[in-house]
Formats: sequence, C-alpha cells, structure tokens
Amino acid sequence: MFAFGATGQNFSKTDSIKNASLQLTNNTGPLVEFAIPTISPKLILVEAVQGTMSKGLKAGFQVEIPEVTPDQIEKNLENDLRHKTKSKVTKNNNEYSIPGTLLSTISDKPLDVYVVLTKLDSSTRAVYFFEQDSTFISEEVDANKANLSKEYIRTFAINQYKEQTQRRIKSESEKLETLEKELKKLMSQNESMHSDIKSLESNINNASMDVKANEGAQEIKTKEIYRQKELAASIKEKETKKTAEKVLKDLNKDNKRLRDEHESLNQKIVKYRAEIESIKVNVRTNLQDQYLKNQDVSKQRSYLRGVEAMAGKIH
Repeated sequence: MFAFGATGQNFSKTDSIKNASLQLTNNTGPLVEFAIPTISPKLILVEAVQGTMSKGLKAGFQVEIPEVTPDQIEKNLENDLRHKTKSKVTKNNNEYSIPGTLLSTISDKPLDVYVVLTKLDSSTRAVYFFEQDSTFISEEVDANKANLSKEYIRTFAINQYKEQTQRRIKSESEKLETLEKELKKLMSQNESMHSDIKSLESNINNASMDVKANEGAQEIKTKEIYRQKELAASIKEKETKKTAEKVLKDLNKDNKRLRDEHESLNQKIVKYRAEIESIKVNVRTNLQDQYLKNQDVSKQRSYLRGVEAMAGKIH
C-alpha cells in the first residue's frame, strides 16, 4: 500500500538515525516519505428486493451503507423520514416506520415508510418499503416511482457514507496529531539530553581547571613543607623548634586537604564522563525512536491524505 521515498537519495536506517541529529539542529522535514495510497470508495447500489417486514413479505429496495452501524445513522434516518409531517418515527426491534410522510422526491402524496436496518460486519443493510394507498411501490407497480425511490435511498446512503468518512478523517487526524506530539516530545527529550551533555562537559572543564589549580597549589605547598622541614631540623631551641614543627604539621594538613580535594575532583570528572556516556546511549536510543516515530508520522499522514482523497470520490 505504501511506497518508500526519500527525495532522490537512498537512506538506510543507520543513515537516517545519523541524520536525525541534523534534523534537530536544522529543523528539516521528515526523513522518510510514503506514497499516498489509492483508496477506492465502496460502491453504493440500490436494488429491488422482496423483503420481510412487519406486514410480511413485501416489495422493497435494499442498500448497504459502508462503514456505518445502525445506531450511527438512526437519528439521521428518522430526520430524513419525518418530512412535512407531525407523525413520529416509531421503532419496533430493527424496523423504523412512519405513517403519512411526504417525500416529494418520490411522490406528491403521503407515504407510509418502513425501514429495516441490519448490522453487517462492516456496513449496515437498509431495506426500505414505501406503501401508498395500501400498495407497496415496486418496479412492476410503478417503474417511475421505483426509480425515484432508489434515488432517494441512494442519496441518503451516500450522505451517511460521506458523514462517516468525515468521522473517519477526524479520527485519523487525531491519530496523526498524537503521533506528531510524540515525535515532538522525543525531539524535546533529545535536545534536553544534549543540553545535559553540554552542562556535564562544562562541569568537566571547570573541574579540570580546578585540578590544575590544585596541582599548582600542591606544588607550592610541597616546597613550603620542604623548607619548613629544613628550618625545623636546624632549630635547636626547644620552644622555637616546637613552634616550627607545629607550622610544619599545619602545612602537611593543608597538603593532605589539597590531595583529598585533588582526588575528589578527579572522581567528579570520572563521574561526569560516565554520565555523559550513559546519556549518549539514551541519545542513540532516542534517535532510533525518532526514526521509527517519523516513519509512523509519515505513514499516518499519507494514509490520512488517501482517506481525504477517497472522500472526494464518493458519489
């Protein structure tokens, strides 16, 4: 039913996934396109029959209305039959009847009309019976009125088919809208993940600069410790030596704090890089999901166009 097209180039799934990242940046159109399917409308034929109704086996006219159920056309049927009459349509099981309605497209005299609706798998069968002066209209009784009856029934059936097709178009449009929202959500998630990656990369850069600053501070502190060790070793006076050793001890504490900070910074960098790799896995999955969702959107859009084109051919 669908044909694959990609504006002059052959894209593999992998190529399309790679290009999906460009789509986020460049806001290009769908990666894949599908040919609009040709959907032919169902034929609506009205035929003369002998059918069973409340008054027995009588001459009538039968039509199958595609894609509708009896309850979907019941109200329209009643409104269609109640023409220039105060009578109401009554329902007995699946038979609808109205006395003395004036259907001017068939006759200038009142008619008693009976319609039997039967639900089929994918359509509704309607059998009409028109009674005038205790006689049921048929081709044998009055060929002209029989033809007018067929045209009246066919017009109603076509209108119901068209109305149902519009409901179908609305339903398919809602499906397309849902798919487009899902695709937009995936693209938004992708952008958010790229933003998270940039933020983590910035954190890595900041932490790396802090590492360099820390290493510089450690180098200075190491020199201070070396000099203080030499100084403490050279002092003979007890109290002065004690003071010098305390300074050395504080310098060692500072240096340990710098080493701990250095380790912590490197651990953060490792953690940030691991988070980036994890997000990249999710990005690849997201792009695959986008590719598939893009296909779903394109298929649904093409199918909708096919249904819309079919609607214009119902006659």
